[in-house]
Order: sequence, then C-alpha cells, then structure tokens
Amino acid sequence: MKNSFLKNFDGNFSKVNKSRIILLCVLFFTFLEILFWTKTQNIKPNLGIVPEVPTISTIKAFSFGDEEFYFRVKGLRLQNAGDTYGRFSPLKNYDYKKLTAWFQLLDSLDNKSNYIPSLAAYYYSMTQNKADLIYIIDYLEQHADRDPTKKWWWYYQAMSIANNMYGDKELAIRLAEKLKDKSPLDAPLWTKQMVALLLADEGQNCEAIKIISSIIEDYEKADKKISDDELNFMRYFISKRIQELKKQNFDPTQCK
Repeated sequence: MKNSFLKNFDGNFSKVNKSRIILLCVLFFTFLEILFWTKTQNIKPNLGIVPEVPTISTIKAFSFGDEEFYFRVKGLRLQNAGDTYGRFSPLKNYDYKKLTAWFQLLDSLDNKSNYIPSLAAYYYSMTQNKADLIYIIDYLEQHADRDPTKKWWWYYQAMSIANNMYGDKELAIRLAEKLKDKSPLDAPLWTKQMVALLLADEGQNCEAIKIISSIIEDYEKADKKISDDELNFMRYFISKRIQELKKQNFDPTQCK
C-alpha cells in the first residue's frame, strides 16, 4: 500500500513538473521573441524605389525575342515603382535621372506607344520636388522629336509643365514655338496659337500680333478653312493686343 501511494505521488509530481517546465519554456521563448522584436522593429530592408537600368544586351537576353512583351512588363514595373511590399513612396524621393533613363530605354523598344510619355506627363510630373520637372520636360520634348507630326501632343504637355508647374516662361515659349512649327497643318488651330498666348502674357504684344496674323495668312494660302469661332477669336485677340499697344503709346502698324 505504501508503494502504491509513492507511485501515485511521484506520477502526479512529475506531471506538475512537466507542465511547469513547458510553461517556463513558453514564457522564455516569448520573452526572447519580444526582445528580438524590440531590437529589430526599425530595421527595414533597402528595397530601393527606381530599379537599376539594364543594358541593351541584358534586354536582348531577357526579352527572349519578344521585346514588346518586355516593354509592357517593364512599363508596368516602372508604373508601380516604389509602391510595392506594402509601402508607398512620395515622388520627391524618386531618382528622376534614373527614371528618365528608363523612359528612354523603353522608348527604344517601342517609340510609337504613348504609354511611357503618358506615365511621365500625367503621373511622374506630380512630383513635390520642382527641380525634378526638368527631366520630364526634356524627355517629353525628345519623345516628340522622334515623330513631330504624330507626337506633337507631347510638345504641348512639355510646354504646359514648363509654364504652369516648372515656372520657366522662356522654356515654355520655346516649346510652344516648336509646337507651332512642327505640328501638321491639320492639327487643332490652338497648337499654332499657344506661343502667341504665352508671348502676350509676357507683354510681347507686337510679337503675338505677328504670329496670329501669320497663322491666318498660312491657312488662307493653304486654302484651309478656319471656323467662324476661331477666326472671331483671333480677330478679338489682335484687337485686344492693339489696344494694349496703344495704351503704351506704341504704333501697332510697326508690328507688321
């Protein structure tokens, strides 16, 4: 009977010890986990924002002969750059020099697509860092230079960014002149007028009158009809500028 009591006691004791040991182990490892978390919670992997720009030979190797597919994949990757793995990166933290290199590289794969210039003009131009806008402006101009008769829209976007966001009137006027000279005759009439509007904003009324007058002459020579609304606008624009010149005691006839 004594032996039976001791066996029961030892059995119960061993069960209690095992439970305590397990509980102590759980608490110990929980403590280690908490300690590890407190020491490493601020350590984050350096994922980067804009991926490194590959070489042409790398593109040839990884596209496996389908450069259009590679263009689409990398374009989508560029569109989502910095917003992966649950993070959201402000545009001011992007490397715009590297972005431009990506734009130009993807243009070399497909220069007819408007995907990349659209991404540059409508998304990446929203950067909080004003100095980065010059990269977007230069890229859009270069993209349009490839085929001005079909890509003139990007001259306008570059001009708009330069004028309204970058704040460089001289650059905007130069791009507007390019838009006027390189857009085809069947392009909307405003493509020819933008430079005159910008010059008028700068007080260069005489130059603005010359440009609007030359537009009317060019369209008449080409026997291309100008709508009544557009013609009325241009006549109003000229008369308005003439009034401004007269207020400055300047003879408008000298503008011819």
